[in-house]
Amino acid sequence: MIEKQWVAGTVMALDKDGKSVFLVANQSGKADDFSFPATKLSKDRTGLASILEDLKEKLTIEVSSLNLFELTNAVVDDMRIPLFVFEMPKEMENLEMLLKPSESNLSWQHTSALRDALKTWEISGVPQF
Repeated sequence: MIEKQWVAGTVMALDKDGKSVFLVANQSGKADDFSFPATKLSKDRTGLASILEDLKEKLTIEVSSLNLFELTNAVVDDMRIPLFVFEMPKEMENLEMLLKPSESNLSWQHTSALRDALKTWEISGVPQF
């Protein structure tokens, strides 16, 4: 039997200072223990449709307004995971308002905060953000 496959995604946006930030999850509650939001691949949806549905449940914006910026692969615990990177089409004044209140494990983090935290994610064809 084939094990459930995962798909991950993040949203890249500009903060109020014009610096890039990424949507990340912190499941453990420990400082700097970030990962990209991920969901199981639905058998009746593509990877893209699965991650968009997951983001729709977590964000207050219409996911149709996001632009697909990059698709790459990540390896986490010896599992290959497609990683979709979406881009906000415009600068937002308050990014925290985009997160639904039930999603307290999600936050926006600068690239510098993610470099060390995402060491467990081996990303192939690393995009230049």
